Amino acid sequence: MEPIALRAPVTFVLAVAMAVGLQATPARATAPPVTRSPAEDVFARMTEAQRVGQVLMVGTPATGVSSAVGSAISQQHVGSVILTGRSQAGVSGTASVTKALRAKATASATGGVPLVVAADQEGGQVQVLQGAGFSRIPSALTQGTWSTSTHIARARTWAGELRAAGVNLDLAPVADTVPSAAFAPSNAPIGAYDREFGFTTTRVGAHSAAFTSGMRAGGVMTAVKHFPGLGRVTANTDTSSGVTDRTTTSTDPYLKPFRDAVAAGSEVVMVSSAVYTRIDAKNPAAFSPNVIGGMIRRDMNFRGVVVSDDIGHAKQLAAWSPGTRAVKFLAAGGDLVLTVDATQAPAITRAIRARMADSPTFTRQVHAAALRVLTLKQRMGLLRPNGAVRATDVDEDGAPDLVGRRSTGRVEVLRANGTGGWRAAFAGNTASFSSADLLLRAGDFDGDGHVDVLARRHSDGALLLYAGNGRGALAAPRVVGSGWGALREVVAPGDVTGDGHPDLLAVDPQGRLRVYGGNGLGGFLGGSRVMGTGWGGIDRLAAVGDFDRDGNPDLVARSASTGDLLLYRTDGRGGWRTGWRLGTGWGGMDTVLGVGDFDSDGHPDVLARRSATLYLYRGTGSALRGGTSVGSFGDISLVG
Repeated sequence: MEPIALRAPVTFVLAVAMAVGLQATPARATAPPVTRSPAEDVFARMTEAQRVGQVLMVGTPATGVSSAVGSAISQQHVGSVILTGRSQAGVSGTASVTKALRAKATASATGGVPLVVAADQEGGQVQVLQGAGFSRIPSALTQGTWSTSTHIARARTWAGELRAAGVNLDLAPVADTVPSAAFAPSNAPIGAYDREFGFTTTRVGAHSAAFTSGMRAGGVMTAVKHFPGLGRVTANTDTSSGVTDRTTTSTDPYLKPFRDAVAAGSEVVMVSSAVYTRIDAKNPAAFSPNVIGGMIRRDMNFRGVVVSDDIGHAKQLAAWSPGTRAVKFLAAGGDLVLTVDATQAPAITRAIRARMADSPTFTRQVHAAALRVLTLKQRMGLLRPNGAVRATDVDEDGAPDLVGRRSTGRVEVLRANGTGGWRAAFAGNTASFSSADLLLRAGDFDGDGHVDVLARRHSDGALLLYAGNGRGALAAPRVVGSGWGALREVVAPGDVTGDGHPDLLAVDPQGRLRVYGGNGLGGFLGGSRVMGTGWGGIDRLAAVGDFDRDGNPDLVARSASTGDLLLYRTDGRGGWRTGWRLGTGWGGMDTVLGVGDFDSDGHPDVLARRSATLYLYRGTGSALRGGTSVGSFGDISLVG
């Protein structure tokens, strides 16, 4: 039979419960649900001017912060910056520039929200950042000759360099397909500079995805460009007007590389300024609802950020003022207006605000764009998720995640969509975890603001920390403990001792539940203490976050003898409060996991698996409702 979720808390008498001091009468939680994402929370407290600023990206020389950019951030509240020109300052010199930029994102300027800092770091003739610490990146045409595994590994290295320099968005890869090597010299924007990965959509798609995957694993977001493709034109929209593509259609095979990059994790799509007569003969793509709202949003189901190509001085758009260009782009469904000329920020923001004053529809479009940009920042780790999902949100998209391990040893992040379903899984690491006999998601164990993973090495019982980067990828492991081989039911419940640092709990061979106090830096305070006895009869233990919304972390445990699922509530001081039975009939489940607020109703939930089917049991704060199947996961070990 399936587990029975009780509608109301039930008192119980159980030897295990008595041993840890549970009381007889359950208390009720009174905290209101928290359902808004971090991006929504930030958006709600911003001024209208700050919201408008989030939809602008302006340029500053890569060698220093211009006064125009400083003014654009402080006066027009601009939320994103692109490093322009060429710099030989190296990683450390560039880091000084980005540090100065970040300092300008004050409470009055951006609401305290950090900046997106972007660069064109494609390779070949398009590599803005060079010098000590930066690899000399080959052209895309050369990159396209590598194996995809080599490409992923090298892109991950380049991402590490960018991240060390303070850059969090690479305006790459170029997913434009040039029809042939013979045509390439005539293709002014792409082929003439060897910016294409090859001359077939299969090759371009595979390497667009590889570049994206490597960058993402290294902690840098990507912007795939230039949708729906510039590989068939002969003129450059930056330097020519009337640039027109008379071949590409809305279902064109040349769109495949863009879809591949998005599937690989590209969170930003840059749209071209060319005209595509077979899609929308009246508007440049950047002004076309058919392109942005139709092909990108509807056909590709893209929910990320759509950024313009540089609209500031593009000769293709010279017929319109900079402010009108921005308004047309946003009205078509775009999100982030890019101009390398920061002096245009005042005119652009005035035009946007004026149109908002006249049009409630346009106001809603700007608000939606600002929220998508803020959500991108949330996924970059620039915004901190709220307590309802923080400890379980590996990729920092505001929804809880699971960590799973395939039989090959590969670890995957199973990404919830926040509404009771799933997004595409992400394999953030190529290293094998086959030598580990225990994996657990550990919250922010090292204090860097990102969710981490702990693993126990089977050979010697060493405990290894894999630091998360907030994008679903993990750093190389380091040993943080030894002698863990004899412990079982190791869980990371959060801070149970009240010192502000996440702790671990584990059952020792004598059936005692021990607490290992974390030091907030990826280690332990030293030693352990017994938090309860009589836990030998528990065969499943899971951290469920603050299940009852009283401000303290809680556990669920399954009795091996009865199959009952029990709630254990900590008091935040290393002790216990009243607990109760959540359900019966859980003995057939091979996995029981705390997942955070899986369905975004404000209450932590429980996942359990039987015969490969994963069931969602919705928390109410005092009981569980369910279960509802949320997929088949028989080929992966789920570790929470």
